[in-house]
Amino acid sequence: MAETATTTKTIPKGFIDIPASIVLSTEGLHVLSKSKTAIGRVPARGGVTKEGLLSQAFNAATVQKFIMNSYIEELYYASPEFLTKRNQIISTTNLVIYAMLYKMLSPTLARKVIESPVLREHNRRNPKNAIVDFKNVPQKVMDDFLTKNKAILARIEHEMIDAVLTRITIDKALPEEDKIVRMRSLEKFVRWVDKRIWYLYLIIYQTPLKAEIEQAYVELFYQYLDNTQIAVHTGNLVMEFIQNAEKAHLERLIVRNGLTDRDKVDAYLRNKMNREQVIGLAARGKERLEITWHFQADRVNSGKVYNVKIILSNYGLITESTRDSLAKKMKTDTAGISLSDFYEQPSESGKLGAGLGLLYNSYLEDVCREKGIRYFCTIFPEPRLEKTTVTLDLTF
Repeated sequence: MAETATTTKTIPKGFIDIPASIVLSTEGLHVLSKSKTAIGRVPARGGVTKEGLLSQAFNAATVQKFIMNSYIEELYYASPEFLTKRNQIISTTNLVIYAMLYKMLSPTLARKVIESPVLREHNRRNPKNAIVDFKNVPQKVMDDFLTKNKAILARIEHEMIDAVLTRITIDKALPEEDKIVRMRSLEKFVRWVDKRIWYLYLIIYQTPLKAEIEQAYVELFYQYLDNTQIAVHTGNLVMEFIQNAEKAHLERLIVRNGLTDRDKVDAYLRNKMNREQVIGLAARGKERLEITWHFQADRVNSGKVYNVKIILSNYGLITESTRDSLAKKMKTDTAGISLSDFYEQPSESGKLGAGLGLLYNSYLEDVCREKGIRYFCTIFPEPRLEKTTVTLDLTF
């Protein structure tokens, strides 16, 4: 059951304090309709309502588990301003990316284990009991075996965590900040591993190849933890976009209402009362910033490939020269405009944190390319509406 916090005063530990709509997928509706969870119509992207859950805050662990089980179609949040909730937005982004990493952990490890030299050696020594595919593992045999060896498995998990922690600690090439991120993530990664992977481990653990399988698993976990860079860089890029979007959003309102000159907007917004006045204008005009985390399994690949889109929309000022240039690009490029093309508009030079935006995007492109994750970022300007939508698209 998706736990939510209804009070606006106290947010329980483990909850993310953001009133986001949890739009349920078909599978999610099917599962939750059997429980006592109150499902209603909630705001969703595109100005429509869909079936889902909504409250002041949501349980991070529950929502992450729902994402991993494909129970959620999208998380949606809209507000006249974002900066007071920026930490919660980044926490939600991290939750989403880690859910994808946990979801892909077991398939990734499974492939590597099946292809590993130690398993090939095990199969060579035991041709009658060769392990060539996880599908060959009988469910009842595995369950009985794991139940019988429950105490051993618990000890092995602790040993594995200690061994990987040591591997992280002694890596002199790894920056201290990266070490901390991996150490914090390790235990949860280990807990999420598919039982079949531990089943294979235990079988070989009780053979002369014990040392080899232990070393192989330590290296596999260590290498997979490198994927935490994806969450770090995605979070940084989303943070940059949030700041840029809100500035453009509020600047548009300030100039349109004649509150100050365009070149004095930054100074104007530094005054708390001025900022609250502009946010009030946005609220009354129902002009809101929107962020959506959208999930979809790739049906072509039988649900083995998972896509997440982080979509940020805002109203914002676009000058005449930029408007004309972007309009021409949109006529020839229906897939949208690349981040670099948008930031490199002459009229936008020095604005919108272009340097950081491009830098974070470059980091994310590099690590996704290295990990075999399909990633691209596009900007869809709507000059007529003075609106811009940024989409980060990752396929795991």
